[in-house]
Amino acid sequence: MTKPLLIYANVPFCNSKCHFCDWVVQVPVRDLRLGEQSPGRVAYLEAIRTQIRVQAPALREHYHPDIVYWGGGTASILGPHEIESLYGTLSAEFDLSTVREATIEGSPESLDRDKLRLLRELGFNRISIGVQSFDDARLRRLGRAHAADQALTAVQDAHEAGFTNINIDLIVGFPGQTGQEVADSVRTALTLPINHFSIYPYRASPGTVLRKQVHRGAQLDLNLQLQAYGIARELLEAAGFPEYAMSYFGHPRCQSDEAYYQLRMDWIGFGSGANSLIGRRYLSYEKGKLAHYNANPLAFDINAPADSPQLTLHFLSQALTTAEGLDARLYQERTGVPLRTACSHPEVMAYLERMNEHGRVIADRNGIRLHRDDITQIFIALNWIPTPDTTTNELIPLTPSPTPKAPTTTTTVPARPHLGP
Repeated sequence: MTKPLLIYANVPFCNSKCHFCDWVVQVPVRDLRLGEQSPGRVAYLEAIRTQIRVQAPALREHYHPDIVYWGGGTASILGPHEIESLYGTLSAEFDLSTVREATIEGSPESLDRDKLRLLRELGFNRISIGVQSFDDARLRRLGRAHAADQALTAVQDAHEAGFTNINIDLIVGFPGQTGQEVADSVRTALTLPINHFSIYPYRASPGTVLRKQVHRGAQLDLNLQLQAYGIARELLEAAGFPEYAMSYFGHPRCQSDEAYYQLRMDWIGFGSGANSLIGRRYLSYEKGKLAHYNANPLAFDINAPADSPQLTLHFLSQALTTAEGLDARLYQERTGVPLRTACSHPEVMAYLERMNEHGRVIADRNGIRLHRDDITQIFIALNWIPTPDTTTNELIPLTPSPTPKAPTTTTTVPARPHLGP
């Protein structure tokens, strides 16, 4: 018998480097904005296909594809030929007939009717569009490459192409953003054929343009951020889109997010900046090293046991945003170590104690979770610490590091890596 597998493919290219985005902070603009004919981008597509072809045989021995997710960067920036080439390699190496959910992330300016029809014909049955706001002035301040009208058109075109499972991302709580602006964007979204909404509270992530603006005096307020999120939640739930995890509203639930956040299955990440959890090992490529990946897509920058304390912190910080929290059985299945044992590490204990200062942490034989009413308050509040020399709070991420530190040398994967248990 084989186990279900989440297959993730990373496309590390974008049309712009958005002022709020922490995902591309480490990616040089010269690499981020490579065009379709650029040698670095051509080499990347060949490298990711090589990684797929080499690692697929070992994966097939133990797993069957259950979920496919193309993210980025901006996955939809790929041209039709690039999309067909990458998807063709995946379908040649894996039996994708077992896939229940296949999602591609897109940005409005990189989507058109022909591309959307191609994606649907290939087998993608869900699309996630990064709208962020329906206010043109806000979009310009964010450095987005699209306008509000393009976002409206992209959603309608996706629906007409046959996508019935459509998500959009909106970010709320920006410096200077009013509650009315938040409400207007959500109300606009509710007029569209959308069944799922991702509402993300803004974080002034280090290295971003907006973080620098915050340091120069742009005003942020914890209560206003909570209020902004509350406005969005109230409007969405009143319209029939329940919140099933922090930031996620609608139905059906996003299977890829639940699988990843709650450790419901192993996953393989193909591409620069992607990570994997396979056979109780965490494997990852560092972001922003396109040439390094292109030169050797089989050399992981990080190869660590899945039960390392920093990874436990990462798994907790994701799972606790869901109502179910971190399931003890699933944690032990993914890592080989009891959750109780993992949580006895000083770093993990300190993190849980900090969480408990802001809300109610529930730990029992089933696992660890937060009281549902406290989830939003805790995760937004944990981004804030008081600074002694000012009368306001400075927004500083306090969530744990997402990955363990890279070893001094890379780990080269053999031609037939043992990726199963």
